[in-house]
Amino acid sequence: MTPEAGLVRLERVAMLLVRAGYRARKQFRDELREHDRMINHAFDLQIANEGKFAQYEERFIRNEERFARNEKRFALLVESQANTDRRLNSLIEIIKEGRNGDSTHGDEHS
Repeated sequence: MTPEAGLVRLERVAMLLVRAGYRARKQFRDELREHDRMINHAFDLQIANEGKFAQYEERFIRNEERFARNEKRFALLVESQANTDRRLNSLIEIIKEGRNGDSTHGDEHS
């Protein structure tokens, strides 16, 4: 091979290396842009999730307060039902005593 042919061949190899370098650099930039896009998307999702989490936290607090109020109401209802049961039992006892006991009470009102 002549020196001139060797030089032409060397120039061709150098051009191939340069083109390969440009392609690799472009591919690297494209991948870097895609990674940046994905990272930005992940940040956006995280920000949105934090906003939703804050809303859920507020809702959770409101529900806890509502549950506490309902527990108080339920306790009052249980107490009221117990009083009603006691009063009903007393009334039942009075009626039983009236039927089983004194027949003179019935005669006094006639």
